[in-house]
Amino acid sequence: MGVYSEIAADLRDNVQDRSPTIQDAAELASRRADDRQQAEEEQAKALLSQMQQNADDSPSPSNLEADKKAEEDRKRQEHEQAEAKRKAEWEARQRAKEEAEQAAWENAVAMSDDEVMAASMKRVGDDSERLTRRNMKQCVTEYIQTLCLEDVAFARNVMHPRKNMVNCFRYINRKALEFAKQEMEDNDVKPSAEGYGTDVPDGLCYQWAEEYFKDLNAKEDRGQEEKFVPRPYYGGRSSTTKKAEKKKAEKPAAKKEKAANTAKENESLDDQLSFDSLEVSA
Repeated sequence: MGVYSEIAADLRDNVQDRSPTIQDAAELASRRADDRQQAEEEQAKALLSQMQQNADDSPSPSNLEADKKAEEDRKRQEHEQAEAKRKAEWEARQRAKEEAEQAAWENAVAMSDDEVMAASMKRVGDDSERLTRRNMKQCVTEYIQTLCLEDVAFARNVMHPRKNMVNCFRYINRKALEFAKQEMEDNDVKPSAEGYGTDVPDGLCYQWAEEYFKDLNAKEDRGQEEKFVPRPYYGGRSSTTKKAEKKKAEKPAAKKEKAANTAKENESLDDQLSFDSLEVSA
C-alpha cells in the first residue's frame, strides 16, 4: 500500500504540474484562430471595398457619351481652325495678286508720254511673238503699234496688266465668229457639215483690235474666277460613310478639273489664232 500510494501521489503531482501548460496552449490556439478570423474579415472587407471602388471608377453610359461628344467637338474645332487658316492664306494670295496688278497699272499711268509709247510698242511686239499666224499677226501688231505712237491714252490702255495681244486676237476671233453667224442668218444659210466660208474685211479686224484695248471689261480679260472651296468635316461618322461622302465630293472636283483642262486645251488652240477653224479668212 505504501508504494502504490507514492506512485499515485507522483502522478497527481505531474498532472497538476502540466495543467498550466495545456491551458496556455489552448489559449494560444484560440488567439491564433481569432487572429486568423479577423485577418480573413479584414481581407474580405478590403476586397469588397476594392470592388466598390472599381465599380465607382468604371464610366457609366452617360459618361461615355459625354466623353465622345467632347472628343467630337474638339476634332470639329480643330477642323474649323485649319479651314479658317487655309482661307486666310488663300485670301492673302488673292490680295497679293490684286495689289500686284494695281501696282503695274499705277506704274503704267505714272509713265511719261514717251515712256508709255515705247513700253506699249515693246509689249505689243513681245506678245506677238507668242502667236503663230504670221501674216495676221504682223498686220494687226503694226496697226496697234502705230496707234500707240499716235494716241498716248490708247498706249496707256495697252499697258493695262490684263491687256495683251493673245487676248486681242481671241477677241477678234470671237467677233469674226459672230460676224459669220450673222451673215449666215442674213443669207438664210443653215449650218452644215461642209462648214461656211466668208471674208472678213481687214478694216473690221483692225477695228476689233482697237475696240479690245479700249474695252477694259472685255470678256477675254476676265479669265477663270478663282473661288475658295471649303473642305467638309467628316468626323463622328463611320469609315464607310466617310469614304462614300469623300468619293461623292471628289466627283465634282474631278469634273471641274476636267473642264479646266479642256479650257486650257481650248486656250492653247486659241493661241494659234487661226480663222481657218471658223472658215473665215481675214
